[in-house]
Amino acid sequence: MKYYRNYKAKKFKFPKRLVFVLIFALVVIGLTLLLGNYLKRRLENAAIDTSEVPAVDTTGEDTPQDTLPQASHDEALLHVSAGMLDLTDCADAAEMQTRVAALKTAGYNGFSFVVTDGDGRLTYASPAAQKLSRLPGKETLISLELLTEAVSYGKEIGLRACAVFAGDPDQLQTDMAVAAELAAAGFDELLIRGFESFEELDNAAVETILSYVRRLQEGADMDMGVCLSSAIYTAAYHAPYIEDLFWELEFLSIDLTDADAASAADVAGKLQGSFTAYLLRAVLDGSDAEKSAAVRTALEEAGVHSLLYISAPPVPASDDTTDDTTEA
Repeated sequence: MKYYRNYKAKKFKFPKRLVFVLIFALVVIGLTLLLGNYLKRRLENAAIDTSEVPAVDTTGEDTPQDTLPQASHDEALLHVSAGMLDLTDCADAAEMQTRVAALKTAGYNGFSFVVTDGDGRLTYASPAAQKLSRLPGKETLISLELLTEAVSYGKEIGLRACAVFAGDPDQLQTDMAVAAELAAAGFDELLIRGFESFEELDNAAVETILSYVRRLQEGADMDMGVCLSSAIYTAAYHAPYIEDLFWELEFLSIDLTDADAASAADVAGKLQGSFTAYLLRAVLDGSDAEKSAAVRTALEEAGVHSLLYISAPPVPASDDTTDDTTEA
């Protein structure tokens, strides 16, 4: 007789170690998802800082932009239209008033007085400059007293007084004395030329300009601006450096002295936003009356009304001037 053993199938035992690993993995994944959702909600609800990042200064100066005083930008400067005041051979206060009033009649709300000629020499007899040079001024120069009276009279009839100055960092002490003298004479602003020759802006160029302007500002309570070439403004990569200049200046200006009507309109179209953002002043040549009128019309049609002339047609000789004097 054969005996058969009952067959019993072995039960499958799930390894405890594998169970532990699976449970641990699920816990880690769950916690990771929870942490990820939490961080995502925090990021979505966080306030975004849209403030501008200041340009990095590589000149070695340890003075970040946000520690420097920001200029107060008066939007009224966007509407200054200044005709050039020519006081050459002005005989007396009465004739001076006639010339100032003529600018008001012509529709300007300001007048510009060019302090330095094309050679960088002063156009008026400056006691401050004479004291530093220890040389007497020429008798033919406009007196400081007459210039001060012109500023005062201009303000009486509602004209802003704008001094135009060719800056020279090599003549800093003299320039500082003259700037203080112009402020004391009552000028509202000082437009500094001489930097139009800069073909490019970088940190070093900006520091050169601003270090000079800061010294002028020490003793001269006037709005100050600098004039740059149109090429500087139309090159987009100069934007951060222009911002650095505007941070410390009350306004900026653009040299359009060589522009005709077409090129002026083209620049105005390209820089439409910049004229508003930087209170940009168009610096113009007014020696050719017909060309000047065409350029002004082109700018105004493009929405640019902030103008300043650094030249003007010669003042007509008085009726009582003799032919000999005219020839001379």
